[in-house]
Amino acid sequence: MAQNGHPSKRSHTLPIYPVYLVSPSRSAHLLLEGRRLICLVRHGQTDWNQIKRLQGRENVPLNETGVRQAIHTAELFRRSVLCGVRFGKVCTSPLSRAVDTAGYIQAALDNPSVPCDFNTPPRSADELSVLPRLIERDYGSLSGLTLEERRHQFPGGEKQAGNVESVPAAAARMCAAFDDMLEAVPEHAVIGVTHGGILNAVFSRLTSGEIGTGKSLTVNCSMSLIAAGIGSPIPLAYNLQEQGILDYLRKMVAAGADF
Repeated sequence: MAQNGHPSKRSHTLPIYPVYLVSPSRSAHLLLEGRRLICLVRHGQTDWNQIKRLQGRENVPLNETGVRQAIHTAELFRRSVLCGVRFGKVCTSPLSRAVDTAGYIQAALDNPSVPCDFNTPPRSADELSVLPRLIERDYGSLSGLTLEERRHQFPGGEKQAGNVESVPAAAARMCAAFDDMLEAVPEHAVIGVTHGGILNAVFSRLTSGEIGTGKSLTVNCSMSLIAAGIGSPIPLAYNLQEQGILDYLRKMVAAGADF
């Protein structure tokens, strides 16, 4: 597994580096065999993200930074369309921070000839494909607590809280959401805007624990890629950020990917 900027094993902070599990050319080949590309995007930043307050299913809106991130990510997807990637309707979790992020992306895809900026109004939930199984993990009693508060009130973590959706259950739900996305968007590549906890859960399952829950964190508005539709889902890339998003998609097109 090729990793960029891997931190020291002694670090107490989980890494946020991108991981390239499959090369863009190999990913293109997997699509040529009949699979579909699923682009999983974590929503933009919220005030709770900034202070490390666990959101779970609390409906916390994007902050100003989060809006900027969503617009920037929408612009990257718009530019990928100009390079030859074709996307269907954007799928999203029902939580507002995901819906708003998805709304900016959908607006950019609807009018790819015009750059996406702060003057571009996001599409509403009615213009997106809202899928309940893309919602964040349910953290039960841990929701709404900062890291310090969680350590003080629940030193035993999720097991002590007792009412938290397990990582295996969340991963299974996300795998089912892949089928939901492919059904909702019957052609082209699919974008699904979702959340960090469930993204990490499913990548932990698909990589046998090499990355994801307990090993790494996703960045706000990062993109992770899955090839799905034939057999088991295949993880392609995790936590791609900024220009890395566009570069990977461009290389897939250059390698002959059929979207």
